[in-house]
Amino acid sequence: MRQQFTQSFTEHTFWVEHGDAMPWLGQDKTYQGAITSAETALADDERDDASVEAFADAKKAIVLPPNGSVSIEFRIRTDGSDGDSNVLELYAACGVDHYTRLVTLTCIQGTQNWSGGHFNDEITESNLAWPSSSREVIQPTTPDNHIAKYIINANGYDRFVFFLSTKDINTTTVYVDWRLC
Repeated sequence: MRQQFTQSFTEHTFWVEHGDAMPWLGQDKTYQGAITSAETALADDERDDASVEAFADAKKAIVLPPNGSVSIEFRIRTDGSDGDSNVLELYAACGVDHYTRLVTLTCIQGTQNWSGGHFNDEITESNLAWPSSSREVIQPTTPDNHIAKYIINANGYDRFVFFLSTKDINTTTVYVDWRLC
C-alpha cells in the first residue's frame, strides 16, 4: 500500500502580498513582491539560481509556493496612472537549478483602487514558452474597475521569478501578488 504525504496549506489560498509571511519556508521568511527597477530579459549566463538570487530585491519578485502546489494565480498592482503599461518577464525553475523564461506579460493599469495604487485590468501574453496549455489570462469583459489575473498550472516548477523589463514612466512600483488556486 502506498501512502501519499501531504500538508494542508489551505490558509495560504489567500493572496500573498509584498511583506507577507511565508511560514512554509521558515519562521522569518517574508515575500518580496515589490519591483521598483527595470531589468532586461535575463542573459544566458544570468539564469542560474545563484545569479537570479544575486539580483537586487528591487529588480525581482521571487514566488516560492509550498511544495506540491498545483495552480498559482497572479495579479498585478501598480502605483502609476490609468492606462500605464508595464512589461513583466516570468521565469520558472525546478529546485536550485536554471530558470527558463515562460512568458512575457504586458500589464495595463486600471482604475480599481487599492491602498497606494490600482490593480491592473489587462494582461497580454507574448513570447510564450509554456510547457502545456494549462494557463489562462482572466480578463474582465469591460476592463475598467476590474482585476485581470494570470493563472498557471505549476507543471512541477517550485520557484517563479518576475522581472520588470519595461517600466512605464508614471509607475514607481509594480507589485506581484499570488495565491494558490
